[in-house]
Amino acid sequence: MLRPRLRLWFPASLPLVTALACAEGDGAGSSFSGGSAAITSATVSSTGAGSTGETSDETTDAGESDGGSATDPGTSGDGTSTSTTGGGTTGNPNGLPNGSECTDPAMCMSGNCYTIPLPINDLPAGICGVCDEDQDCVDAGLGISCSVDVAGYTSKCTDGALGSFCQSQAACKDGLYCQELIPGVGGLLPMSCSECRDDGDCPGSARCTPKIDVDAYNGNKYCAQPGSVANDEMCPLEGGDAVCLSGHCTVVDVGGLIMAGVCGECSTNADCGGGTCTAGKWSDGFVGSVCG
Repeated sequence: MLRPRLRLWFPASLPLVTALACAEGDGAGSSFSGGSAAITSATVSSTGAGSTGETSDETTDAGESDGGSATDPGTSGDGTSTSTTGGGTTGNPNGLPNGSECTDPAMCMSGNCYTIPLPINDLPAGICGVCDEDQDCVDAGLGISCSVDVAGYTSKCTDGALGSFCQSQAACKDGLYCQELIPGVGGLLPMSCSECRDDGDCPGSARCTPKIDVDAYNGNKYCAQPGSVANDEMCPLEGGDAVCLSGHCTVVDVGGLIMAGVCGECSTNADCGGGTCTAGKWSDGFVGSVCG
């Protein structure tokens, strides 16, 4: 089984219409791709430091406890579904096990071919998993959200904790919100269970700020306190200077597809004491502006 290096790419000429779509219940077996067999485009950034909404490392598959896991009657011992899924596909007893590459749900023992919403240039079109849409998890009694399982190289059902992917509000725990990570790019990035929707959900002068963790394949919007976000991490596109430790939040253009606010060393040459302010960029992660 392949375990490729986690690496994202951004073809500048890719039109927006070919991006992944967060379509609910499309029935094609891929909950985030609208049935597409091709992985195409997305964005990532470093995890926000010092936030009150750090992505949880404790999210586990629903039905699991510290003492082990409970096998649902509708699943096999390895968690593969043996019944009709919410997407309308039926498990194939002679199909591929979870973690195998796939292009169609019928290829999988579970009947679920999951397309990773954050596209990687050396990953396959899909991976057999316990789910490929949120409803699969609900139907099997394994959770409420279908998310990516990086360690297992497959999909998993979660209880909708912070950072879980979601297709609707129903896939998030109470008190969390199913949100676009960056306004206007919901077709490029998966939606995620987040701490806030906008600044109104944050206390005092905290700002609702996005972050995406490259290695963990998750992200969320959280309430960032003023001066708490380090360089190379995301900040609100509008008026985000205050959340940056440096006081400088500038726009990074990712392949003409995504405009993201990123904290950096400077906004103009005047901030560099006679030096030159070089704009931020994407390079296996966001890199903020630097003085040179």
